Amino acid sequence: MMKRTVERVLAWIGIGLQLLGVIVLAIFLPLFGNGSMKDAMIQSMMESDSTITYENGEAVINMLSGLVTAGLVLSIILLIIAIIGAVLIGKKAKAAGILLIIVGVISFAGNWINAILWLVSGIMLLVRKPRDPIYTRNAEDDANPYIKDGSQVNEHNNSYVLSEDQKENEQQEIKDKYTDSDDDNKYKY
Repeated sequence: MMKRTVERVLAWIGIGLQLLGVIVLAIFLPLFGNGSMKDAMIQSMMESDSTITYENGEAVINMLSGLVTAGLVLSIILLIIAIIGAVLIGKKAKAAGILLIIVGVISFAGNWINAILWLVSGIMLLVRKPRDPIYTRNAEDDANPYIKDGSQVNEHNNSYVLSEDQKENEQQEIKDKYTDSDDDNKYKY
């Protein structure tokens, strides 16, 4: 299991900003349908440009209302997909990464800050790999490649486990090396 804190934080910051955008669009959408507000916007357009008629102004307001509605629906869909991707980060990193990249690419037209956050998070989810453990529980994997005689090491991998014959041979070598012999005594002063 790998820590995915950075990816989670980036994804949830993007979700928070997207939620803020959805709230703003939801607040502005009823303003386009309000009769007095709609008339005030058309009058303002007619005063700024005398060539605009009431019908042209109403067509512009209706077009803006349609664009805001489409933007709101798209923003809600992207928000839901991003939430699904953020929830999947701990369980299925690849699927979450793909979802966040798709949402990031689609949302680039609307809110590029969210898009960058989601793209970075999605790319990190796809690129970062968990580290391989140093020691495993398989005996073959824990075998020390530097031991040529087939002896084993203990469970802490810090000392050799010797067979009885190896122990006797080692003890005899130590005795032979450190036992006083006549050859060693003739060079003493």
